[in-house]
Amino acid sequence: MSINFSEVSKSLNILNMITKKIDYHAPFEYESFYHIYNRGNNKENLFYEPKNYTYFLENWKKYLAEYLDVYTFCLLPNHFHFLSQVKPEKHILSLSKKIIDINILLEEQFRRLFITYSQAINKAQNRTGSLFQKRFKRIKLNRDEYFYRLVHYIHYNPVHHRFCNSVEDWKYSSFKLIKSNKPTLLKRKDLLNWFGGLKQFLEFHKKELKVSNIYPFGIDEAET
Repeated sequence: MSINFSEVSKSLNILNMITKKIDYHAPFEYESFYHIYNRGNNKENLFYEPKNYTYFLENWKKYLAEYLDVYTFCLLPNHFHFLSQVKPEKHILSLSKKIIDINILLEEQFRRLFITYSQAINKAQNRTGSLFQKRFKRIKLNRDEYFYRLVHYIHYNPVHHRFCNSVEDWKYSSFKLIKSNKPTLLKRKDLLNWFGGLKQFLEFHKKELKVSNIYPFGIDEAET
């Protein structure tokens, strides 16, 4: 029996893609896109009541809006997702006269966000200890085709985890903001341009996509 070396090579390439390790802590770089997410320590809740979601977004704006553009987000009871892009170097350097290492800067801003939010929740819930999982994760996105799938996945996360039956039902995501004309810090116009307009955006969200379709070599569903 002859060996089809073309098929063997193809199989090895697929295997390499599957086994390739995702960098869950990719360094931040100017103008690069990232899937940023984290969850509660020991899978505990991060958000206990509606005002917690608002408070978290207010602090995101306070600590990160100057440095990151947001295209899509979703907050769930025990974890969150953001699709963000680091702003251009020229803009960020205009905020400070010092030479900036953007990765160190953003790590510090996230630390401030998590500490501020944790202190408020711990006080309100009469709890102690770490609220968030120790290190937040961010995956650098290198291929345009995964943007569409990731936007879909983030918006469908509450359905995936059975918190609701439809993306329309979840209050704490960017889906309804993107559909609306309400003022927002989201990069709504740019996002809709990716899809070719609002109609195409909504049509794409009618599809069912698996987690394995987001990244070329998958992502641990237990983390998201």
